[in-house]
Amino acid sequence: MNRSDKTTTATAGAGRVSADDGSPAPGRLTRAELKCMKALWFEGARTVRDVHRILQPDHPLAYTTVLTVMDRLTRKGFLARTRQGRAHTYLPRCSFEESRSRAVAELTRTWFDGSARQLAVFLSGGPPQAEPVLPRPNDKIEPGPQLNEHLL
Repeated sequence: MNRSDKTTTATAGAGRVSADDGSPAPGRLTRAELKCMKALWFEGARTVRDVHRILQPDHPLAYTTVLTVMDRLTRKGFLARTRQGRAHTYLPRCSFEESRSRAVAELTRTWFDGSARQLAVFLSGGPPQAEPVLPRPNDKIEPGPQLNEHLL
């Protein structure tokens, strides 16, 4: 296969892998990365120049900054990159919906102890509710306030 035709992505610590290996994109998106991804998902951008042009009116970033962000997205596994002549074209490796679902799952896991119910209560503006803490079989139960009471 000609090097200029090869579609690759790079993932941290894993070297280059095929764009169609089916693995989900790891990691989180920074604000700048999300702006670039939205240009690809919703505006049909394919090159750094396309993304830079789309972002320019509302988000004036230098071309080299967009280039760096797109390279980082490729290394993180969010984009597949294909060399065409002197330029690269980029394709998202996951959909907007998949990325948003992963971000919400991460948010729920990190801030709401994995409880979608706690997240829903928070989003509705309701009072915070502590999830019951169930003892594990080998836990020694001692009298006194619950851990949740100390943390609040």
